[in-house]
Amino acid sequence: MHGYAGQILYIDLSSGKIEKKALDADFARNYIGGLGFGTRIYLDLIKNNPNFDALSEANPFVLMTGPLTGLKMNGVARWTVGTKSPQTGFWGDANVGGFFGAYLKFAGYDGIVITGKAEKPSYIFIRDDVVEIRDSGKYWGKDIYETNDEMLEDLKRESKRPGQVVCIGPAGENLIKFASIINNKRHAAGRTGMGAVWGSKNLKAIYASGSGDVQIAHPDKLKELKEELKSVYEDSIYIAALKSSGTPAHIDVGMIAGDVPIKNWQMTEWDSINDIGPGAIEEKLFAGHKTCYGCGVACKKDAEVKEGPYKMNKGPSPEYETVATFGSMCLNTNIESIAKANEICNRYGMDTITCGSTIAFAIECFENGLISEKDTDGLKLTWGNSEAIVALTEKIGKKEGFGAVLADGSAKAAQKIGKNAADFLTTVKGLEAPMHDPRSAHGYGLAYGVSPRGACHEASLNFNVEGGAMFVPEIEDLSMELVEHSSDDRAKLNVACQDYGMFFTSCAIFCNLGANPLTATHTVSMVNHVTGFDYTLEEIIDIGRRVWYLKRGLTNLFGARAEDDRLPKRLMSAMEDGPTAGSVPDMDKMLAEFYELRGFDASGIPKSETLKKIGLDDLAQMLHA
Repeated sequence: MHGYAGQILYIDLSSGKIEKKALDADFARNYIGGLGFGTRIYLDLIKNNPNFDALSEANPFVLMTGPLTGLKMNGVARWTVGTKSPQTGFWGDANVGGFFGAYLKFAGYDGIVITGKAEKPSYIFIRDDVVEIRDSGKYWGKDIYETNDEMLEDLKRESKRPGQVVCIGPAGENLIKFASIINNKRHAAGRTGMGAVWGSKNLKAIYASGSGDVQIAHPDKLKELKEELKSVYEDSIYIAALKSSGTPAHIDVGMIAGDVPIKNWQMTEWDSINDIGPGAIEEKLFAGHKTCYGCGVACKKDAEVKEGPYKMNKGPSPEYETVATFGSMCLNTNIESIAKANEICNRYGMDTITCGSTIAFAIECFENGLISEKDTDGLKLTWGNSEAIVALTEKIGKKEGFGAVLADGSAKAAQKIGKNAADFLTTVKGLEAPMHDPRSAHGYGLAYGVSPRGACHEASLNFNVEGGAMFVPEIEDLSMELVEHSSDDRAKLNVACQDYGMFFTSCAIFCNLGANPLTATHTVSMVNHVTGFDYTLEEIIDIGRRVWYLKRGLTNLFGARAEDDRLPKRLMSAMEDGPTAGSVPDMDKMLAEFYELRGFDASGIPKSETLKKIGLDDLAQMLHA
């Protein structure tokens, strides 16, 4: 099959059984790849028993590539993971870049379905036709960096071509609810606790090496398109900013729009923002450019702190979300401490958005007298206390002392702390909001509310489109004029961003950064040239819509209802000054319009006829039995 390796691995850790199942061509065409494959396979696996704990061996785990993964082109190195989230209790997924997806396809597999639980710490070894479950005792307890380096060294003689490792750290082993899975020390399946699921299964890592490549249906047409895209990338200001500064480039633009959360979402202006902005990162941290497989954008950066209390060797530099959560959210002006907190999260394997946001939440609890130094192991959790922020990050990674209170995220920590701690939360469906303020762009609020995995700016293309970074002229609702600080047309916008976005981000798995300049004509043509399919734009939108309903249906199946689509009090509180003064999303209006457009009932569940109309009869039966 063109664009596909042609096989999916099914690995049962309980029995040790390993199966290689051929990828059905019709299935591939109907679901494209990534979370299209993953959600459909996952639902089929659980439909007879959908009631289980996320950390039980009954919870399957799906890891899938897309038809473009493994190509040497900008913005297509992505792959996806999905399962029931231990952090939220709903459907959880993550989208990852780096190298592992490409190497898995080179080994001959489009994805891996993992079930059961190993009796002892284990890892999966993949080298072309050789697939084994091996003992990982020597790596258990070691951090991400150590595991990655030692495993590559140990296995290099078993593979003619170098391999790639994706693994968990101590956070995943200790079942920290926002533990992540990381490839090559920096490319993280960060959100919703995917690493904790691996920890519950005694799965430390997967190693993949292969001698194959990706077969292209129409190489001449793809070559011609690549030539055309050279000028598109050269003319893109967005790509130029990413090349120069990486994702922290957004800090300067975001401050102008009031998009950067400050002091746990209580401010949108801060005189000290430049202390942690792109200029400060360039001056104090920058140590080189990095990229994902085959991508020339190189938006990843290295950082190094050569001396002082936050000394760290050359390694991954903090992304925008990390700079904001450990920086502006905590009023922390010390960029070196942010880099150190980022390194701790990477080594332990923790989501930086949840970790930093949970620390900001804890600081506000401390400020308001809900907790004291007796509770925090002597840490003075005051705004801007970089030493305490770094120390608490380490405590969370070790699940030690007060860190154990925060190790399930801020929503569960609020329940433990009690009193009015919930007033300081920024969570939707138990997941901390990303660092983009819906008071600056109201559609973000709706996107956070209805996202199947919880507050997320990557669950659709709303952030890209409403934020002005992406223009899709072929789709009317993705190129319409929008009134600033208004909730008008945002429901219609969100539906379009989800339907096309599921194709773009989740199935074909284009990168929301490196593929941002592409139009729908570019993306559909690219997939057709590679696979040999003859998708129309209308067809890929239909596929994206079906996959979105699969994700939403899984979250509904796990208990989400209309009340879970609401934003927390903090995100709905108007600012008195700054770029967003007086601006608050009209969630009642947007949700009512969205439910109507999506064919939901009043409880927030897609109606039976809605699901049957798009071919999801089995999901309709499960939700409306």
